[in-house]
Amino acid sequence: MRNKETIRINGYTQFCLTAIVILLTLLIIGLWANLHWMDLTPTAGAAQAADGRYLQGIPNAGAQRLAILKAIQTTNNKLDKIITMLNSGQIKVVIVKPQKDEKQENAEKQ
Repeated sequence: MRNKETIRINGYTQFCLTAIVILLTLLIIGLWANLHWMDLTPTAGAAQAADGRYLQGIPNAGAQRLAILKAIQTTNNKLDKIITMLNSGQIKVVIVKPQKDEKQENAEKQ
């Protein structure tokens, strides 16, 4: 014997399901009727000023690029100075083994 379970839907649930079906039907009809709905979506275009002139993307992009190149050049100059100091022996890199504290030694023994 199979155990049959019945599902009961109250009035509120049936109302919500009916509203969803109606909205989906309207959406499908609207998309079917307007086959060129992709053409209506907004796309990015050239910016225009209030008087109709087209604006140039980033304002003063050339000056920004020159500032970036100048910053790169100063960084390269600083790195060159550091390299010459390391090669001349004025600066030495020494790695020292850290000393252990008495507290750490006691903690390791326990």
